Amino acid sequence: MKFIIASVLLAASALAAPANVQRSNTLQISDFRASNSIINSASMHFVVTDANYPDDTPTECNLLWTYGNSPEQRARCNYNQYYIRFPDGPVDYNLFTLELERVSGPIAEKGQAKLSSKTFPWKCVKDPKEGITIQCNYDGVLNMEV
Repeated sequence: MKFIIASVLLAASALAAPANVQRSNTLQISDFRASNSIINSASMHFVVTDANYPDDTPTECNLLWTYGNSPEQRARCNYNQYYIRFPDGPVDYNLFTLELERVSGPIAEKGQAKLSSKTFPWKCVKDPKEGITIQCNYDGVLNMEV
């Protein structure tokens, strides 16, 4: 009897679940900024929001490295959910490609965004203040296709 009741409840819950859950094809990147100091200490910060993983995001991503070199090859965002890569090589804030890849979970995601200081909304300023040689920020939310 218990088996029959459990089977009926399981079948009812399967029928009540949404048949076609929509998968999001974009990651949203906000609070995106980068800077380099006079001692070539580069930093980058952004926040990733992923509609496919609402329990894991938003999550912050922070990088520190020596400007002119590539950041650590296996760099990840906080909580280790996303790899951060620069497939075109060492980062020049005036022109670079950012790549993010989901490390775990049932929905595979990998996307790239090319940023150039010559096109708004990625904006870079040289020598904005003492000790900083370049400072850049993205005005708004960047949608990265995955």
